[in-house]
Amino acid sequence: MRGVKQLLVAVGVVVVTSCQRTAPVVWFDGDFEAALSEAKARQTVVMVEFYTDWCSWCRRLEADTLSESKVQRELASMVSVKLDAEKGGAELAARFGVDSYPTVIFFDAGGREVERILGYLPPDPFLRRVQRIRAGDTFLACLRQLETDPGDVEAIERSVQGLLERSDPEGAISRIEAFHQATRGERLDVCRRLMFTARVELHSRVYQRAAALYRRGWDRAFEVPDTAGTARLRALLDDGLIARPADQQASLLRSARFDDAGALLEIPDLEAVPTAELLDVADFAYRNGHYEAAAKIYVRWFADLGDEAGADNLNDAAWRLYLAGVELPTAIEMARRAHARSEDPEVADTLARLLYTTGSRDQAILLEQAAADAAEGSRRETFLGTAARMAAGETLGDRPTFDSYPGPRRSF
Repeated sequence: MRGVKQLLVAVGVVVVTSCQRTAPVVWFDGDFEAALSEAKARQTVVMVEFYTDWCSWCRRLEADTLSESKVQRELASMVSVKLDAEKGGAELAARFGVDSYPTVIFFDAGGREVERILGYLPPDPFLRRVQRIRAGDTFLACLRQLETDPGDVEAIERSVQGLLERSDPEGAISRIEAFHQATRGERLDVCRRLMFTARVELHSRVYQRAAALYRRGWDRAFEVPDTAGTARLRALLDDGLIARPADQQASLLRSARFDDAGALLEIPDLEAVPTAELLDVADFAYRNGHYEAAAKIYVRWFADLGDEAGADNLNDAAWRLYLAGVELPTAIEMARRAHARSEDPEVADTLARLLYTTGSRDQAILLEQAAADAAEGSRRETFLGTAARMAAGETLGDRPTFDSYPGPRRSF
Protein backbone atom coordinates (compact mmCIF):
# COMPACT_ATOMS: atom_id res chain seq x y z
CA MET A 1 0.00 0.00 0.00
CA ARG A 2 1.13 3.56 -0.63
CA GLY A 3 1.28 6.33 1.94
CA VAL A 4 2.73 6.44 5.38
CA LYS A 5 2.23 3.12 7.05
CA GLN A 6 0.02 3.28 10.04
CA LEU A 7 1.41 2.26 13.26
CA LEU A 8 -0.47 -1.02 14.25
CA VAL A 9 -0.26 -1.71 17.96
CA ALA A 10 -0.49 -5.07 19.74
CA VAL A 11 -0.27 -6.27 23.29
CA GLY A 12 -0.83 -9.30 25.45
CA VAL A 13 -1.09 -10.33 29.09
CA VAL A 14 -1.27 -13.99 29.81
CA VAL A 15 -0.91 -16.81 32.32
CA VAL A 16 -0.95 -20.14 30.50
CA THR A 17 -1.56 -23.66 31.76
CA SER A 18 -1.06 -25.67 28.57
CA CYS A 19 1.67 -26.04 25.98
CA GLN A 20 -0.71 -26.66 23.10
CA ARG A 21 -0.95 -23.90 20.47
CA THR A 22 -4.74 -23.78 20.75
CA ALA A 23 -4.82 -23.69 24.54
CA PRO A 24 -6.89 -20.84 25.96
CA VAL A 25 -5.20 -17.96 27.73
CA VAL A 26 -6.02 -17.80 31.45
CA TRP A 27 -6.28 -14.24 32.75
CA PHE A 28 -5.92 -13.09 36.34
CA ASP A 29 -9.32 -12.90 38.00
CA GLY A 30 -9.17 -9.48 39.68
CA ASP A 31 -8.57 -5.78 39.14
CA PHE A 32 -5.27 -3.99 38.65
CA GLU A 33 -4.65 -3.38 42.36
CA ALA A 34 -5.28 -7.04 43.15
CA ALA A 35 -2.89 -8.01 40.36
CA LEU A 36 -0.18 -5.82 41.88
CA SER A 37 -0.69 -7.51 45.25
CA GLU A 38 -0.42 -10.91 43.60
CA ALA A 39 2.75 -9.84 41.80
CA LYS A 40 4.28 -8.63 45.06
CA ALA A 41 3.54 -11.98 46.73
CA ARG A 42 5.03 -13.89 43.81
CA GLN A 43 7.93 -11.44 43.27
CA THR A 44 7.09 -10.96 39.63
CA VAL A 45 5.64 -8.37 37.26
CA VAL A 46 2.15 -7.59 36.01
CA MET A 47 1.44 -7.63 32.29
CA VAL A 48 -1.67 -5.76 31.13
CA GLU A 49 -3.13 -6.06 27.65
CA PHE A 50 -5.22 -3.08 26.62
CA TYR A 51 -7.55 -4.05 23.78
CA THR A 52 -10.85 -3.02 22.20
CA ASP A 53 -13.68 -5.07 20.74
CA TRP A 54 -13.11 -3.65 17.26
CA CYS A 55 -9.31 -4.14 17.17
CA SER A 56 -8.48 -6.84 14.61
CA TRP A 57 -4.79 -6.72 15.55
CA CYS A 58 -5.70 -7.49 19.17
CA ARG A 59 -7.43 -10.65 17.98
CA ARG A 60 -4.49 -11.52 15.76
CA LEU A 61 -2.05 -11.09 18.66
CA GLU A 62 -3.99 -13.62 20.69
CA ALA A 63 -4.52 -16.03 17.80
CA ASP A 64 -0.95 -15.95 16.44
CA THR A 65 1.31 -14.98 19.32
CA LEU A 66 -0.27 -15.63 22.69
CA SER A 67 -1.36 -19.10 21.59
CA GLU A 68 2.24 -20.21 21.01
CA SER A 69 3.42 -22.62 23.71
CA LYS A 70 6.89 -21.04 23.96
CA VAL A 71 5.32 -17.61 24.53
CA GLN A 72 2.90 -19.03 27.07
CA ARG A 73 5.72 -20.69 29.01
CA GLU A 74 7.60 -17.37 29.20
CA LEU A 75 4.50 -15.52 30.39
CA ALA A 76 3.48 -18.12 32.93
CA SER A 77 5.55 -16.55 35.70
CA MET A 78 3.81 -13.19 35.31
CA VAL A 79 0.44 -11.94 36.52
CA SER A 80 -1.57 -11.25 33.39
CA VAL A 81 -4.56 -8.92 33.10
CA LYS A 82 -6.70 -8.18 30.05
CA LEU A 83 -8.57 -4.85 29.98
CA ASP A 84 -10.95 -3.28 27.46
CA ALA A 85 -9.51 0.21 27.04
CA GLU A 86 -12.93 1.66 26.18
CA LYS A 87 -14.84 0.02 29.03
CA GLY A 88 -13.55 -1.27 32.36
CA GLY A 89 -9.95 -0.40 31.57
CA ALA A 90 -10.61 3.13 30.28
CA GLU A 91 -9.39 4.93 33.41
CA LEU A 92 -6.15 2.95 33.61
CA ALA A 93 -5.57 3.34 29.87
CA ALA A 94 -5.95 7.11 30.18
CA ARG A 95 -3.61 7.22 33.19
CA PHE A 96 -0.83 5.58 31.19
CA GLY A 97 -1.46 7.36 27.90
CA VAL A 98 -2.70 4.34 25.96
CA ASP A 99 -4.18 5.53 22.66
CA SER A 100 -3.55 2.65 20.25
CA TYR A 101 -4.47 -0.99 20.46
CA PRO A 102 -3.41 -3.45 21.43
CA THR A 103 -0.87 -2.07 23.89
CA VAL A 104 0.83 -4.33 26.42
CA ILE A 105 2.31 -2.66 29.50
CA PHE A 106 4.49 -4.35 32.11
CA PHE A 107 4.45 -3.06 35.71
CA ASP A 108 6.55 -3.85 38.74
CA ALA A 109 4.76 -4.79 41.96
CA GLY A 110 4.75 -1.14 43.00
CA GLY A 111 2.68 -0.15 39.97
CA ARG A 112 5.52 1.53 38.08
CA GLU A 113 5.65 0.93 34.35
CA VAL A 114 8.85 -0.84 33.36
CA GLU A 115 8.17 -1.47 29.65
CA ARG A 116 5.49 -1.57 26.97
CA ILE A 117 5.01 -3.29 23.63
CA LEU A 118 3.18 -1.39 20.92
CA GLY A 119 1.68 -3.05 17.89
CA TYR A 120 1.25 -6.57 16.76
CA LEU A 121 4.35 -8.74 17.09
CA PRO A 122 4.74 -12.31 15.80
CA PRO A 123 5.67 -14.97 18.37
CA ASP A 124 9.48 -14.83 18.14
CA PRO A 125 9.93 -11.02 18.36
CA PHE A 126 7.31 -10.88 21.13
CA LEU A 127 9.13 -13.64 23.01
CA ARG A 128 12.46 -11.83 22.74
CA ARG A 129 10.94 -8.65 24.13
CA VAL A 130 9.42 -10.50 27.09
CA GLN A 131 12.72 -12.27 27.80
CA ARG A 132 14.52 -8.94 27.87
CA ILE A 133 11.91 -7.57 30.26
CA ARG A 134 12.27 -10.56 32.58
CA ALA A 135 16.04 -10.09 32.51
CA GLY A 136 15.62 -6.47 33.64
CA ASP A 137 16.54 -4.92 30.30
CA THR A 138 13.69 -2.39 30.24
CA PHE A 139 12.79 1.20 29.49
CA LEU A 140 12.83 1.98 33.23
CA ALA A 141 16.31 0.46 33.50
CA CYS A 142 17.48 2.68 30.64
CA LEU A 143 16.22 5.79 32.44
CA ARG A 144 18.07 4.72 35.57
CA GLN A 145 21.21 4.06 33.53
CA LEU A 146 21.07 7.63 32.19
CA GLU A 147 20.97 8.91 35.77
CA THR A 148 24.20 7.01 36.41
CA ASP A 149 25.79 7.68 33.02
CA PRO A 150 24.01 10.48 31.11
CA GLY A 151 26.31 9.89 28.12
CA ASP A 152 25.30 6.25 27.49
CA VAL A 153 24.39 6.09 23.77
CA GLU A 154 22.30 2.90 23.87
CA ALA A 155 20.43 4.11 26.94
CA ILE A 156 19.54 7.48 25.39
CA GLU A 157 18.37 5.87 22.15
CA ARG A 158 16.10 3.39 23.91
CA SER A 159 14.89 6.01 26.39
CA VAL A 160 13.89 8.40 23.62
CA GLN A 161 12.06 5.61 21.81
CA GLY A 162 10.26 4.69 25.03
CA LEU A 163 9.27 8.28 25.82
CA LEU A 164 7.88 8.78 22.32
CA GLU A 165 5.89 5.55 22.65
CA ARG A 166 4.48 7.05 25.85
CA SER A 167 3.40 10.24 24.07
CA ASP A 168 6.06 12.33 25.82
CA PRO A 169 8.13 14.06 23.13
CA GLU A 170 8.98 16.94 25.48
CA GLY A 171 10.44 14.47 27.96
CA ALA A 172 12.47 12.95 25.13
CA ILE A 173 13.76 16.37 24.08
CA SER A 174 14.84 17.12 27.65
CA ARG A 175 16.74 13.83 27.83
CA ILE A 176 18.49 14.50 24.52
CA GLU A 177 19.57 17.96 25.69
CA ALA A 178 21.02 16.43 28.87
CA PHE A 179 22.84 13.82 26.78
CA HIS A 180 24.27 16.56 24.54
CA GLN A 181 25.62 18.40 27.57
CA ALA A 182 27.02 15.21 29.11
CA THR A 183 28.87 14.29 25.91
CA ARG A 184 30.04 17.91 25.40
CA GLY A 185 28.90 17.92 21.80
CA GLU A 186 31.04 14.95 20.82
CA ARG A 187 28.00 12.85 19.76
CA LEU A 188 26.32 15.49 17.66
CA ASP A 189 25.34 12.83 15.10
CA VAL A 190 23.28 10.97 17.71
CA CYS A 191 21.78 14.19 19.06
CA ARG A 192 20.74 15.43 15.61
CA ARG A 193 19.04 12.16 14.72
CA LEU A 194 17.21 11.76 18.01
CA MET A 195 16.28 15.45 18.28
CA PHE A 196 14.80 15.45 14.80
CA THR A 197 12.69 12.38 15.63
CA ALA A 198 11.48 13.84 18.94
CA ARG A 199 10.69 17.29 17.58
CA VAL A 200 8.88 15.82 14.57
CA GLU A 201 6.66 13.91 16.99
CA LEU A 202 5.98 17.06 19.03
CA HIS A 203 5.26 19.08 15.86
CA SER A 204 2.86 16.42 14.58
CA ARG A 205 0.92 16.15 17.84
CA VAL A 206 0.61 19.90 18.31
CA TYR A 207 -0.55 20.60 14.76
CA GLN A 208 -3.03 17.71 14.82
CA ARG A 209 -4.46 19.20 17.99
CA ALA A 210 -4.54 22.70 16.46
CA ALA A 211 -6.46 21.41 13.42
CA ALA A 212 -9.00 19.61 15.60
CA LEU A 213 -9.58 22.71 17.74
CA TYR A 214 -9.89 24.94 14.68
CA ARG A 215 -12.55 22.65 13.22
CA ARG A 216 -14.45 22.76 16.53
CA GLY A 217 -14.20 26.52 16.87
CA TRP A 218 -11.50 26.53 19.58
CA ASP A 219 -13.89 25.16 22.20
CA ARG A 220 -11.16 24.62 24.80
CA ALA A 221 -7.79 25.96 25.92
CA PHE A 222 -4.67 25.02 24.03
CA GLU A 223 -1.11 25.31 25.35
CA VAL A 224 1.62 25.32 22.71
CA PRO A 225 5.32 24.96 23.64
CA ASP A 226 7.47 27.91 22.63
CA THR A 227 10.19 25.77 21.09
CA ALA A 228 11.60 24.67 17.75
CA GLY A 229 8.90 23.06 15.63
CA THR A 230 5.98 24.81 17.38
CA ALA A 231 7.24 28.36 18.01
CA ARG A 232 5.49 29.85 14.96
CA LEU A 233 2.15 28.45 16.07
CA ARG A 234 2.69 29.73 19.61
CA ALA A 235 3.36 33.21 18.23
CA LEU A 236 0.20 33.06 16.11
CA LEU A 237 -1.96 32.20 19.10
CA ASP A 238 -0.34 34.93 21.19
CA ASP A 239 -1.09 37.34 18.35
CA GLY A 240 -4.84 36.67 18.48
CA LEU A 241 -5.30 33.99 15.84
CA ILE A 242 -8.60 32.81 17.32
CA ALA A 243 -10.22 36.23 16.87
CA ARG A 244 -9.54 36.32 13.12
CA PRO A 245 -12.03 35.20 10.41
CA ALA A 246 -12.07 31.44 9.88
CA ASP A 247 -10.58 31.53 6.38
CA GLN A 248 -7.67 33.64 7.62
CA GLN A 249 -7.15 31.24 10.51
CA ALA A 250 -6.89 28.29 8.12
CA SER A 251 -4.37 30.05 5.90
CA LEU A 252 -2.27 31.19 8.87
CA LEU A 253 -2.29 27.73 10.44
CA ARG A 254 -1.10 26.17 7.21
CA SER A 255 1.63 28.79 6.85
CA ALA A 256 2.75 28.32 10.46
CA ARG A 257 2.90 24.57 10.06
CA PHE A 258 5.03 24.99 6.94
CA ASP A 259 7.42 27.41 8.70
CA ASP A 260 7.74 25.31 11.85
CA ALA A 261 8.46 22.23 9.76
CA GLY A 262 11.10 24.18 7.87
CA ALA A 263 12.86 24.92 11.14
CA LEU A 264 12.99 21.20 11.92
CA LEU A 265 14.33 20.34 8.48
CA GLU A 266 17.45 22.31 9.44
CA ILE A 267 18.27 19.74 12.15
CA PRO A 268 19.37 16.64 10.19
CA ASP A 269 22.71 16.72 8.41
CA LEU A 270 21.54 15.19 5.13
CA GLU A 271 25.08 14.43 4.05
CA ALA A 272 25.49 12.19 7.09
CA VAL A 273 22.00 10.67 7.23
CA PRO A 274 22.10 6.95 6.32
CA THR A 275 20.24 6.12 3.11
CA ALA A 276 17.72 3.97 4.97
CA GLU A 277 16.74 6.97 7.13
CA LEU A 278 16.40 9.46 4.28
CA LEU A 279 12.77 8.45 3.73
CA ASP A 280 11.81 9.61 7.23
CA VAL A 281 13.15 13.09 6.49
CA ALA A 282 11.61 13.18 3.01
CA ASP A 283 8.23 12.01 4.29
CA PHE A 284 8.20 14.73 6.97
CA ALA A 285 9.09 17.39 4.41
CA TYR A 286 6.35 16.16 2.06
CA ARG A 287 3.65 15.94 4.76
CA ASN A 288 4.29 19.56 5.68
CA GLY A 289 4.28 21.12 2.25
CA HIS A 290 8.03 21.24 1.53
CA TYR A 291 7.59 19.45 -1.76
CA GLU A 292 10.79 20.57 -3.46
CA ALA A 293 12.89 19.64 -0.44
CA ALA A 294 11.14 16.28 -0.20
CA ALA A 295 11.66 15.62 -3.91
CA LYS A 296 15.42 16.19 -3.68
CA ILE A 297 15.66 13.71 -0.82
CA TYR A 298 13.50 11.11 -2.60
CA VAL A 299 15.66 11.43 -5.70
CA ARG A 300 18.85 11.02 -3.67
CA TRP A 301 17.39 8.01 -1.85
CA PHE A 302 16.46 6.42 -5.18
CA ALA A 303 19.88 7.09 -6.65
CA ASP A 304 21.60 5.57 -3.62
CA LEU A 305 19.48 2.43 -3.44
CA GLY A 306 18.42 1.80 -7.04
CA ASP A 307 17.38 -1.83 -7.46
CA GLU A 308 17.73 -2.48 -3.73
CA ALA A 309 14.69 -0.30 -2.96
CA GLY A 310 11.55 -2.25 -2.05
CA ALA A 311 8.41 -2.06 -4.17
CA ASP A 312 6.30 -0.52 -1.39
CA ASN A 313 8.78 2.28 -0.70
CA LEU A 314 9.25 2.93 -4.41
CA ASN A 315 5.50 3.18 -4.91
CA ASP A 316 5.05 5.43 -1.88
CA ALA A 317 7.76 7.83 -3.05
CA ALA A 318 6.44 7.87 -6.63
CA TRP A 319 2.92 8.56 -5.38
CA ARG A 320 4.03 11.53 -3.29
CA LEU A 321 6.03 13.00 -6.15
CA TYR A 322 2.98 12.57 -8.38
CA LEU A 323 0.70 14.34 -5.89
CA ALA A 324 3.17 17.19 -5.46
CA GLY A 325 3.77 17.43 -9.22
CA VAL A 326 7.56 17.45 -8.91
CA GLU A 327 10.38 15.27 -10.31
CA LEU A 328 7.87 13.35 -12.44
CA PRO A 329 10.40 11.58 -14.71
CA THR A 330 12.08 10.12 -11.63
CA ALA A 331 8.68 9.28 -10.18
CA ILE A 332 7.80 7.35 -13.34
CA GLU A 333 11.00 5.34 -13.11
CA MET A 334 10.28 4.57 -9.46
CA ALA A 335 6.75 3.50 -10.34
CA ARG A 336 7.92 1.33 -13.25
CA ARG A 337 10.33 -0.55 -10.99
CA ALA A 338 7.67 -0.96 -8.32
CA HIS A 339 5.19 -2.24 -10.91
CA ALA A 340 7.73 -4.77 -12.22
CA ARG A 341 8.01 -6.25 -8.72
CA SER A 342 4.46 -6.01 -7.39
CA GLU A 343 1.04 -7.19 -8.54
CA ASP A 344 -0.78 -4.80 -6.19
CA PRO A 345 -3.30 -2.86 -8.32
CA GLU A 346 -2.49 0.33 -6.40
CA VAL A 347 1.05 0.15 -7.81
CA ALA A 348 -0.38 -0.03 -11.33
CA ASP A 349 -2.67 2.89 -10.46
CA THR A 350 0.29 5.04 -9.39
CA LEU A 351 2.13 4.39 -12.64
CA ALA A 352 -1.05 4.95 -14.68
CA ARG A 353 -1.70 8.34 -13.10
CA LEU A 354 1.89 9.41 -13.64
CA LEU A 355 1.78 8.38 -17.28
CA TYR A 356 -1.55 10.12 -17.82
CA THR A 357 -0.28 13.32 -16.19
CA THR A 358 2.79 13.34 -18.43
CA GLY A 359 0.86 12.71 -21.66
CA SER A 360 0.92 8.92 -22.16
CA ARG A 361 -2.87 8.67 -22.13
CA ASP A 362 -3.48 5.37 -23.95
CA GLN A 363 -0.91 3.47 -21.94
CA ALA A 364 -2.29 4.99 -18.74
CA ILE A 365 -5.85 3.88 -19.52
CA LEU A 366 -4.72 0.31 -20.18
CA LEU A 367 -2.84 0.21 -16.88
CA GLU A 368 -5.77 1.68 -14.96
CA GLN A 369 -8.15 -0.85 -16.45
CA ALA A 370 -5.71 -3.62 -15.53
CA ALA A 371 -5.64 -2.28 -11.97
CA ALA A 372 -9.45 -2.44 -11.90
CA ASP A 373 -9.44 -6.00 -13.21
CA ALA A 374 -7.06 -7.04 -10.41
CA ALA A 375 -9.02 -5.27 -7.66
CA GLU A 376 -12.26 -6.00 -5.87
CA GLY A 377 -15.09 -4.05 -4.28
CA SER A 378 -14.69 -0.31 -3.79
CA ARG A 379 -11.11 -0.34 -5.04
CA ARG A 380 -12.26 -1.78 -8.36
CA GLU A 381 -14.94 0.91 -8.68
CA THR A 382 -12.38 3.62 -7.92
CA PHE A 383 -9.99 2.40 -10.60
CA LEU A 384 -12.80 2.04 -13.16
CA GLY A 385 -13.89 5.59 -12.42
CA THR A 386 -10.35 6.87 -12.89
CA ALA A 387 -10.01 5.01 -16.19
CA ALA A 388 -13.27 6.62 -17.38
CA ARG A 389 -12.01 10.07 -16.43
CA MET A 390 -8.79 9.42 -18.31
CA ALA A 391 -10.74 8.31 -21.38
CA ALA A 392 -12.77 11.52 -21.18
CA GLY A 393 -9.60 13.62 -20.97
CA GLU A 394 -10.44 15.04 -17.54
CA THR A 395 -7.91 16.51 -15.14
CA LEU A 396 -7.47 14.14 -12.21
CA GLY A 397 -6.74 16.95 -9.77
CA ASP A 398 -5.01 14.83 -7.10
CA ARG A 399 -3.18 16.93 -4.50
CA PRO A 400 -1.31 16.33 -1.21
CA THR A 401 -3.41 16.46 1.94
CA PHE A 402 -1.28 19.30 3.33
CA ASP A 403 -2.89 21.60 0.79
CA SER A 404 -6.23 21.22 2.61
CA TYR A 405 -4.88 21.56 6.18
CA PRO A 406 -6.50 22.17 8.69
CA GLY A 407 -9.65 20.88 6.99
CA PRO A 408 -13.26 22.14 6.88
CA ARG A 409 -14.62 23.90 9.91
CA ARG A 410 -17.71 22.49 11.58
CA SER A 411 -20.93 24.47 11.25
CA PHE A 412 -22.24 25.95 14.47
